[in-house]
Amino acid sequence: MEQSTIAGRLERIPWTSFHTRLIILLAIGEFFELYDLFVGGFVTVPVSNYYNISLAASIYYVVALLFLGAFVGAIVFTLIGDLWGRRTALLFNLALMSLAYLATPFAPSPEVLGALRFVAGLGVGPEALIVLDIMISEFFPAKIRGRALATAYTISWTAPLATALLAYYLVPHTYLGLQGWQWMFVIGGLGILLFLPFRFLIPESPRWLEVKGRTAEAERIVAKIEEVAVREKGPLPPPVPVPVVRAERVPLGELFNEEYRRRTIMLWIFEFLQTGVYYGFASLAPAVLYSKGFTLVRTLEYSVLIYTSYFLSSLISIFVIDSVKFDRKWQVALVALLMGVDGLAFGYSTTPVQVVATGFIFGLLANIFSNAFHQYGAELYPTRIRAFADGVQYSLSRLGNYVWLSLLPLVLKAYGAFAMYAVVFAMAVAVFLDVGILGPRASQIELEKLSK
Repeated sequence: MEQSTIAGRLERIPWTSFHTRLIILLAIGEFFELYDLFVGGFVTVPVSNYYNISLAASIYYVVALLFLGAFVGAIVFTLIGDLWGRRTALLFNLALMSLAYLATPFAPSPEVLGALRFVAGLGVGPEALIVLDIMISEFFPAKIRGRALATAYTISWTAPLATALLAYYLVPHTYLGLQGWQWMFVIGGLGILLFLPFRFLIPESPRWLEVKGRTAEAERIVAKIEEVAVREKGPLPPPVPVPVVRAERVPLGELFNEEYRRRTIMLWIFEFLQTGVYYGFASLAPAVLYSKGFTLVRTLEYSVLIYTSYFLSSLISIFVIDSVKFDRKWQVALVALLMGVDGLAFGYSTTPVQVVATGFIFGLLANIFSNAFHQYGAELYPTRIRAFADGVQYSLSRLGNYVWLSLLPLVLKAYGAFAMYAVVFAMAVAVFLDVGILGPRASQIELEKLSK
């Protein structure tokens, strides 16, 4: 197998101002994806009133169809990411998000709104996957890879709080002829459009360039990063060559060869089920509060308090994500189980103190889990197939989102919040067993060794 120094050179580079700038650029894009994922929960009630449809139907058009589009987008854009480059994919997906967002407030019917949410989902689908998970895995060395990803997500996880605050001040009101829920989409679309030019400052992944045989381009990018490192940190240790395999086409069957079969099965089961655990709260909590009899204004107030915990959770994850004793495998499996337990408590809660407390605890757990599994899924395959493999398994999470966010509101409507979160708890148990039994350890293991 051919030996290369590109990956070895990247592995020896410490955190520099280049990495900080890259983290910020990647995190801002992810901010808008998270804005989109959370805005649905805040606008479902006013959208149901605006189009005179049921709350379950509103959740379907606003939230579930977004994730159906994300399912398709995750596959399409990760294929683009493997064939034509990570950078190409992350430029086009954001442009698509912006156009769909700006058109959504003016949809003449719920069906058209649903179609636009599907189109927005096409752009949302690969955002976290390529922009943060894969790019950070391929730019940062093993010892700080997890911390880098957690830092980027912590920046972007200000989005739920920003979304909740905007919803609190906008949703109950009408401004300049547009209702508050419409302004939520206008503001998001304009924000994405203004940020889009900054995406051109993100370099292509040297690891991807290398496996495509574009070694000279990879060398130039790595050399610039090394110049910054030497200037800021001093001389670098010698690089250690690591194997590199060139590939132009990835057959799906390769994910099930002897080397990857176990982790592929684990990740596919995990991704399909974990969305019911995570978004059973993240996207449905405002609807659950409303179904418990809280007014729209009270629901928005409690949501602001609850969603502050998502940022705090991501901040905590920075200090634990690279832990060897509490490996990423167990950060995913065990915390998912705890989320399921807390979801039951949230579903059973009836008083404001109970719903805010249990919701806050869920948020504190949520991003320790989320940050860990985003890094975990991206580091289990080699560079030559990483975007494709991660895209396929991650697309299953989006398909799971569509399925569970179509079905869970029906359970909520028919049987109530506790019954809905009992279903979520069952998914959490399945996730715990799946990752706990089949998943490999991952913290602080060199990417090429872990994903060989």
